[in-house]
Amino acid sequence: MVPFLLLAAAAAADLAAAPASPAATELFERDPVLGQWALASFDANHDGWLTLYEAQGAVAEFKRLADTNGDGHVTVAEYEAAKRFLVARFNLAAAPAR
Repeated sequence: MVPFLLLAAAAAADLAAAPASPAATELFERDPVLGQWALASFDANHDGWLTLYEAQGAVAEFKRLADTNGDGHVTVAEYEAAKRFLVARFNLAAAPAR
């Protein structure tokens, strides 16, 4: 857990200099599985909410995990595979099938 927290802190530090994108929080609001993971891993002040800057770090880490072919884009298949990984790795409650 400590190495992951260090990674999260490093990602957040890198993003502090970059302009924040409001779309970062929208991803975690729309997807309950990603929202659980982001709160558990990137809520630095433990207030139960993701600030814009906390969400930026979570988006960067999710993109790093999901973009398995390294082309800079996350496909639907990569997105779903990354979600399955997060559910298994962090024992998250999977979203119900649609």
